[in-house]
Amino acid sequence: MTTVKSFLKTAVAVAALATLTVSCNKDNPQVAPLELTNNKADASLYVINGQFWSPRNAANWPKIYVNLSGSGAQSTSSTATHQVVFGSHVNGNISAGTGFSIRYVDKDISAVTTADWATATAVTTLGSESGSTVGWYEYNTTTHANDAIAPRTVIVKSNTANVYYAVKLIEFTGVAQTGSGAGLQVKADANISFKTL
Repeated sequence: MTTVKSFLKTAVAVAALATLTVSCNKDNPQVAPLELTNNKADASLYVINGQFWSPRNAANWPKIYVNLSGSGAQSTSSTATHQVVFGSHVNGNISAGTGFSIRYVDKDISAVTTADWATATAVTTLGSESGSTVGWYEYNTTTHANDAIAPRTVIVKSNTANVYYAVKLIEFTGVAQTGSGAGLQVKADANISFKTL
């Protein structure tokens, strides 16, 4: 009986292999890949290299200028090509660069389109949310971390052309401090996701 069962298993395996071989015949027409029209790349993940500075002087925190039109190049020079500026406490605030405007929408970055600009809320800066101040992150008193507000997404638009970008704060990493007392300086790296719309 065992020999019969082994023979049947072998016969089924040979039949399955034969069927697979015939169905994979190279003479069969190949399915062409789907053509993509007007699709944009998925959002890029990027780390804003925060600058050490005194929390006692947050208004004068060195600014980081970010170019969203390419690889996300960043500079501490305002003359560098940029659409957004990261400043204030731990470079966590986002503002529009010269010639651009920003708005926010509570929608995941993957679903944001240029049509969302019309209903998004206009702001000059988004930073820490507290009380009646709208932001894109909030201080967590339990973990003592700045947590991104989900699914808030910033939409950036050129004031002179139909060029749009979407930016989402993911988290802060690289939190560090140096010195103490009046000499205390802190930093953090804003991890963002961005894409051209």
